[in-house]
Amino acid sequence: MSTAAHPQIDIHDSSLPGARAWFAAKGLTRPRQGRILAGVSAGIARRYDLNRLVARLMVIAGILLLTPLAYAAAWILMPADATADDTAPATSVA
Repeated sequence: MSTAAHPQIDIHDSSLPGARAWFAAKGLTRPRQGRILAGVSAGIARRYDLNRLVARLMVIAGILLLTPLAYAAAWILMPADATADDTAPATSVA
């Protein structure tokens, strides 16, 4: 049985393989066993030595808290469309 040689990937590369190499170098990988959806929470739990249930609850709480904050930030930062009065051509009455 031979092993396939994997090319060395630069962790500073701005591509998907570079990002995956960075995560792997940090020890953040998704396990094949014990995952519910994709294994992100299980990978975080394994990397930081947390209980999987605690990690899953933290991810869910983060999503529930950060989504409204991101929406509020977009609401504040995005300008409103110009009103019809702002875009109407100026007409003079003489």
